[in-house]
Amino acid sequence: MHQKRLLQILAIFMALVAGLSGFYIYMTYDRSYMWVKEYKEELEIAAEKSGFQMGKTDEIDVAKIQRSKEKTIKIKIQRVLGTFNLMNYGHEFGEITTLTAKNNEGLIHCKGWCLDDYLIGLEIEYSNIDETKLTSFKDNLEQQFDNYRIKWTEFTK
Repeated sequence: MHQKRLLQILAIFMALVAGLSGFYIYMTYDRSYMWVKEYKEELEIAAEKSGFQMGKTDEIDVAKIQRSKEKTIKIKIQRVLGTFNLMNYGHEFGEITTLTAKNNEGLIHCKGWCLDDYLIGLEIEYSNIDETKLTSFKDNLEQQFDNYRIKWTEFTK
């Protein structure tokens, strides 16, 4: 009986270690992120294919970027792990790039959520764009950023 109890405790301990290791790896090892410098190049390709012109890029507060709940929770946990030196948590910042339609109708704001050298998330705000042109841009952008769940938001000028 004593040996059976010891095996149960050992099994629980091993499951706990495996679970914590898996959680740590899930939180700290994500290969799906794109380099920030590639982000602008990929965005330009999608814009040109869809008939948009790149405008200026400015830095914005990340709080102004809508993010998926999963990514938000994951980043919060990574910050906590960073405070205990269990992982390196870098500089978080946001970028907004304005795209305009070549016929001057329509406006798109591409918001990139960045952590150090990596693009973590994307939100696209659009206004006054016909459905065909918007669908074309969505298809081209999702092709360029196939590892991302892009948030699409309509706004009024």
